[in-house]
Amino acid sequence: MTEVEALLKATIGEMERLLASKTVIGEPITAGGKTVIPLLSVGAGFGVGAGSGKGDEGTGGGAGGGFGMKPIAVIVIEEDAVRVEPVRKGGGSLIEQLADKVPQLIKKEIDEREERKQKESAEKKGEEKGKGKEIKVE
Repeated sequence: MTEVEALLKATIGEMERLLASKTVIGEPITAGGKTVIPLLSVGAGFGVGAGSGKGDEGTGGGAGGGFGMKPIAVIVIEEDAVRVEPVRKGGGSLIEQLADKVPQLIKKEIDEREERKQKESAEKKGEEKGKGKEIKVE
């Protein structure tokens, strides 16, 4: 097995270990007759690289990866009912808040540009209608 294959195999093995079902479905928490089970959204990425050289010089390799998690809902189990409650958007990081606003800002900008174009077009038509007509006041 080459060095790259070994790195890739080790990286994938570690990711499989980290991304088990317990990663997506958290450990149950029981209090006051209720059990709450967190549900998480998980994203992951990784990369592997290797190098080589000539003669006695060169070689190299590396692997890296990362993943992120965020809560998306909880399962609430009571004596007589079970329900899923979404985690409300709210806090979040500044980047998440900005990312949520970007589509709205783009739409607003497009609408404003379209409005300006229509206004300019209407003004041009008004100017063209006024051309050629001269009014004399004596």
